Amino acid sequence: MFTPMRICSSAEMREIDQTAEHEYGIDAMLLMENAGRAAAQIILEKYPSAGRTSEILVFAGKGNNAGDAFVVTRRLLCLERKVRVFHLQEESAYKGATLRNFEILKALKAKLTFVESTAHLKEFFDSSHGPFMVIDGILGTGLKANLEGIFFDTVELINSLNTDVIALDIPTGVNGDVGAIHGNSVLATMTISFGFPKLGHFLPPGATRRGELVNVDISLPSRFRKEGDKFLLMKNPMSALIKERDRYGHKNSFGHTLLIGGSPGRLGAVAMAATACHKMGTGLVTVSSWPESFDVLVTKLPYETMAVPLHLQGPEYEVYKQILNSYSSIVVGPGLGLNPKGKHLLQELLLSYQGPIVIDADALNLIAEYKLHDHLVKRQNPTVLTPHPGEMARLLGVDKEVVSNDPVKAVRDAVQLTHATVLLKGAATLIGSPEDILYLNHYPNDGMATAGSGDVLAGMIGGLIGQRMDPFKATLLGVYLHSLAGDFAAQTHGHRSMTAPDIIENIGNAFKELKRSEVNVPMEGRVYLL
Repeated sequence: MFTPMRICSSAEMREIDQTAEHEYGIDAMLLMENAGRAAAQIILEKYPSAGRTSEILVFAGKGNNAGDAFVVTRRLLCLERKVRVFHLQEESAYKGATLRNFEILKALKAKLTFVESTAHLKEFFDSSHGPFMVIDGILGTGLKANLEGIFFDTVELINSLNTDVIALDIPTGVNGDVGAIHGNSVLATMTISFGFPKLGHFLPPGATRRGELVNVDISLPSRFRKEGDKFLLMKNPMSALIKERDRYGHKNSFGHTLLIGGSPGRLGAVAMAATACHKMGTGLVTVSSWPESFDVLVTKLPYETMAVPLHLQGPEYEVYKQILNSYSSIVVGPGLGLNPKGKHLLQELLLSYQGPIVIDADALNLIAEYKLHDHLVKRQNPTVLTPHPGEMARLLGVDKEVVSNDPVKAVRDAVQLTHATVLLKGAATLIGSPEDILYLNHYPNDGMATAGSGDVLAGMIGGLIGQRMDPFKATLLGVYLHSLAGDFAAQTHGHRSMTAPDIIENIGNAFKELKRSEVNVPMEGRVYLL
């Protein structure tokens, strides 16, 4: 199986750099050189005429980010490209490898201008009219406070130039850990990240500022790829999760999933979840709903779907309980409603069912309303929770802004609270496991923001788990296939016009595309992430 792409926090990346130096002798100068060399190569591949028909303006600020910018400048100068550096700190403020690379530029007689105020920049632009390309090496991933003074003003000016902007490691102003924008940020055409991508590359709103993202290897030892606890969902690792089917198998060989949901006026949700479940290759699918919804629901289900009314008392309930553990997975919640009977239903399921459960939509809200978290903790079998940010906030008992401001912490808090696999849906979907491993799926598609999309996802995950796949791996694969199917739907119908049934129709295409996967990491050590 391919090693997944690791994602780092800012602190983790600093620790990796320090370990590389202290344990392997790979010092900051070498790492900086590798980063600058790779960035210069990518820039010239993307913009072959840069520095010939245009002038490249390099903005350098503090620390290693400035040092990376100085290496890129030298590399471009040595290839006889027109480059000019505006540095926002005096030479005396630079240290270590950054200072050494600045001194090399001085020896090369590079065009270096110290910018104390934007008056210097305005003077330059009043007399020079381009065309320009900009390289942003002002501030890196460790930014915590809002931009101020010359840094804020320079970012404003860069964004006003209406030209291509290449950000080194992360656009200035974007928080590397949570994707927050600190007052303002560079709006980049492309971002070249070094070593490993950072959380802030994928989390909104910062993710909207980075443009195309390319991650480059800077010769870090391979052990660092496997030591993290945060990874990016990518094609090859997901492809390896698809198991070959037994050609001589029968319907009972591929599991039996029960979906519980639907209420008057909200029957489409569980019907779509059931259809998606079939598309995942589940052998048998049964839907159960409240008696008052049952007759209408049956007319909406695919012909191959079985159905049983949901009774919570009387002889029918005893039969229902007896056959409950014959199902290989259960999905509960799509369209279920907030009927008070739902509390009793969930209590019985969580206490009696001895298999894996996917809990979605209204079932999550019932758990939050009736404080059933302890029932989740006490379960001896796997549980998967699939909240959107609002449901997550209710589950944790916090404001929605708390979830939006730090979704990684929210997922980890929910895992700790429930001991479940937790999937937080969004443009950047996060999946956390009880083993404290976190995956991020970055497949932004505004067409997926449509009614029923989450119900489809719940059915897809339940179908994979029903085929006796490890629930955490099934959640990862279900999320990735859901995104691929959504991409195909958008290509066919457009982002505005695609609907949840269009996602279902393209699940087969998603499986085929995933099996056509190619190696993600080319020999030159770069990965184009979007």
